[in-house]
Parts: sequence; structure tokens; C-alpha cells
Amino acid sequence: MTGPQRSPTNGRTDETTRRSFLTGLGSIGILGGTGITIGRTSAPTDANATQHRDEPFGNSSELEAVVDKVMAGRVGATTPGATVAVVSGDTPVLTKGYGVADIDGDDSVRADETVFRVGSVGKLVTYTAVMQGVERGVLDLDADVNTYLDNSAVTVPDTYDNPVTLRHLGTHTAGFESTLDPDIVADPAAIDPLETVLANNQRQRIRPPGELVGYSNYGAALAGHVVAEAHNTTFEEYIHSEIFDPLGMSNSTFAQPTTGDLSGDLAAPHVRDDASFTVADDVYINMRPAGSLSATATDMAAFMSAHLGGGAVGDRRVLDTKTAEAMHRRHHVRHPAVTNWRYGFHEYGSPDANLIAHSGATVNFTSHLLLAPNHDVGIFVAYNSNPSERPKAVVDELIEAYTLQPAPTTPTPTSKANGQERAEIVAGEYRLSYLPQSGPLQVANLLEHLTVEPAANGRLRTTTLDGDTRKWVETEPYVYEEVGGHDILAFEVTDGEVAVLNMNSEPTGVYQPVRHHRRQEVTGGVLGTALSGFGVSLAGWGGHSAWQRWTKHGTNNGRDMNDSE
Repeated sequence: MTGPQRSPTNGRTDETTRRSFLTGLGSIGILGGTGITIGRTSAPTDANATQHRDEPFGNSSELEAVVDKVMAGRVGATTPGATVAVVSGDTPVLTKGYGVADIDGDDSVRADETVFRVGSVGKLVTYTAVMQGVERGVLDLDADVNTYLDNSAVTVPDTYDNPVTLRHLGTHTAGFESTLDPDIVADPAAIDPLETVLANNQRQRIRPPGELVGYSNYGAALAGHVVAEAHNTTFEEYIHSEIFDPLGMSNSTFAQPTTGDLSGDLAAPHVRDDASFTVADDVYINMRPAGSLSATATDMAAFMSAHLGGGAVGDRRVLDTKTAEAMHRRHHVRHPAVTNWRYGFHEYGSPDANLIAHSGATVNFTSHLLLAPNHDVGIFVAYNSNPSERPKAVVDELIEAYTLQPAPTTPTPTSKANGQERAEIVAGEYRLSYLPQSGPLQVANLLEHLTVEPAANGRLRTTTLDGDTRKWVETEPYVYEEVGGHDILAFEVTDGEVAVLNMNSEPTGVYQPVRHHRRQEVTGGVLGTALSGFGVSLAGWGGHSAWQRWTKHGTNNGRDMNDSE
């Protein structure tokens, strides 16, 4: 990979050293991945894109031509292969494969047969299973999860007065400490029972539940374990019988390695080596409900249609209509001005667009799923690689081409006085709540720091460690809209002190003020030490090739270590 390049979707510098490093973490994508939400939701521009306002995806031939054009510049350059599904209600308008499933075998991707690892998009299946239990009266979103763990070696410590509930797990507000790693292993023989994995990797509770969003692979895996315990079966067996079978998702599995009864073939993982791709060793995710799903685009089309259809596709039902509606309602509000959490889904793009989504990745696969309930459409895109420009860029182009959200408008400054004083109050450095504050993986925390500075007339300027600068206009007290984009900053201020910064494009967490001794200008030594320890840790969970890509890319760019997409 060469130096920074401009994104074809938004004209901004996306392929930066810092983002490439976080992409190299691989499993971060399982966070958001949203995996991790790197960067922001912006308004992509394609001067030749056709606008479709009245009936999105009504013309399948036209849609295919649009998607073909969007994918043309990416397949073979961004990724060796991709798979796409677009649905309108219960109708798959387009399911299509692009490029090759395996660069060595030159096998073409087939939407109905080529199986991709989809990372955290699989969390949506896990949380659908939770809602099935709620519907049947087996589970309660607001009960202490320990209620369901009497016969399990797993337990949630009573650190705070209020218990952790399934509602907290589905909105990532349980308050668990983050370590990023969902127990990734390189050897399938190291895959352990889910109960063992959770018991051996118990996360500390670092904040009261329901307080802040802090994306947690552990929390998602725990939700899957609760489903299994409540139904006296394994997680994989439950999902197969209660979701995959009813929806006809015959090429989907959480099992690792993928079971031999799949009729399709698993796409190979790939890494970019200079100008070409090479096949990489596969890795496995022990916290399986958090991100081990493998599926075809055709199967993901059925899953999207079920959610758009009130829990059913035709006569194949996995949720009652009222349960599906309840899952799609807001369950946690970070701030009224920004994207918030439904159950398992997070809101996406403009807060007024009613778009819900989830991204995902493993070390060498990436994916993105989006539903637009107001338009009754869904989009799924997956790559058999983990590039800096993720599949969400494709989704963003389709959102714009088919007007699934309003175009950005020029922010109108607030008429409230003392704007400059408010800008001075919120100035400072901030860190993301879902990133580790200690241990070798704290490097991700340090690289994600955001600096907020006051500008003239009560405006703000934000910068990241790689020099990405954006400008913001205050539209109401302590709420700032991005100039030229959909993004929003919403500060929570008490007695003249910032408690939390909510960023619209970062639904997987919130920003918290950084104490002075942890700020970027004084963390050079800490960063170097963290990177050294991180290299050892990364190699230990099967991501050594990702670490090599980071070190090479960092050298090529000639800069120091410098941003749930």
C-alpha cells in the first residue's frame, strides 16, 4: 500500500496510517464493527448516480447497472471478491457476486453459493434470538442476566447496585471493560465451548449499567450464551433450528470450521501485498455469538427481508410482528440529536432518516448490512478482504443514489448568546469509551483520541492524530453540525464540565474527556511501549500478518503512529 489516497466516495483522506493500523487489528471490525466505527458517515457523491425518490430499487435492471458501476472500481483493487444483496420487502431485487472467491483458484463469487465470514453483522442474528426468547416468555430484557446462569460457570459480578440485563447487552451499555479481542485463535483445535470462553475471559464491570455505550464483544457473546442456557442447547444448534432453518438460510452457520453440510464454499481470506492480493491463513473467533457467522448474500437477503417484513418472509416467520417492532424501537438514547441504539441495530447516517445498520469484520473479511424501513429496503455487502475502505462505502453510494436519506444542508447557527464561551468549555481531548485504557491494546485508544478546539464565532474544529480536520457550527447550545456532512457533535455539560461527547457517526461508543497526562502530546513513550506489547499480543491471536501490514504501511508513510467507518 502506498501513501494516503482520496476516497472515491467523499473526497477525504481515508487511507491514513492510523486507519490502516486499526484496520490491521482485524478483530476491531467485530466491534462494529459497527465493527469499530472508523471515521464517520459522510455524504458520498457520484455525479452520474441516478436519483430514485419514489420507488427505490423498483427497477432491478437499473439497480444492477448502478451496483455494477459502484463495484467496478473496487473489485480487483479494494478487494479480490465481493458479494451483494439488495432486497425490497420480501423480494431479493439483486443478489450478485463480484470478482473471485479465491485468488489462487480463480473461482468466481456466486451470491447463492459463496460463503463469506460477516463478523459482527452476525450479532444481529444473536439479538434476534434473544428477542425470540422474550417473545416466548423464556427471557426478560430487564431481568438480571445471572437469573439465566444458575447452571453455568459464567457469572456477572455484583460490582454495582443495578444488575446487567439483556437490554444492556443488546445496546452495549452493560459497562464491561473492553479488551477488543473476542478470543481470536489461529488453530481450530483451540476453539473452546462458549461457556469456557466466557468464564475464562470474564470482563470487569467498569461503569454502572445503562450509563454509557461501550461496544462489547463479550456482552454479545454473553447474550448468545444466555439464549443457549435458557433453551438447554448450544448456541449454534439453537440458531440453526430457530432462525436459519425457518428462513431457508441453508448456507449460514456460526460453526467453526464451517460444517460440511453447507452446500456452498467458503471464500478465502485475502491480504493486500503491494499491488496484488494473496490468500491468508484463516482465523477463528471463540466468542462465536459476537462474530463467527458465515453466510451467503442470498441467505442474508432472507434475513433482511424477515426484519423488513415484521419478522417473516412469506409464511416463514421467526418473530411476531410486535416483537420485530419492539426490536426496531430505540432501547438506549445517547443523546436526542445523534444516532442511538435499537436492539442490536444502531441508527445510521442522518438521525432523521430512520436507517438502521451494523458493520462487521474478521481479520481478513469485512461486511455491512443496512435496513431502510421507511423505504422497505435492505442492503448487504461483504468483502473477502479487510481494506481501509470498507463495504460501507458501497452502501453509502447506494444510500445517496436512491435518496434513502436527505442530503446534508448548511448548518444554521444558533441564536443563543455566549457561543464562544461554550466553545471554550468543550475544548479538549477525548477518548472513545469502548477502547482499552490499559494493556498492550491501549494503543487503539491512544490512536483514536479526538482533539476539539474553539474557532471563531463559537464554532469548533476537530482533529485526529493523522491530521484529519473538520469544522462544526453550533446549531443549538452544545450541539454542533458538521460543515458539508451529516455528522453531529452533542456535548453533555454539567456545571461547566464536559461529561460526554456524543458523535453521530460513532454509535458504538461515546467520547470522554482525557486527563491531561493521557493526552497525545505527552503519550509518545506510552504509545511506543503499547505498540511493542501489542505486537506480541496480536501475534498470539492469529493476526501477525495484519501487524506486518501495519508496520510496513507505517514505514512507507514515514510518520509516527497516528481513527464503529
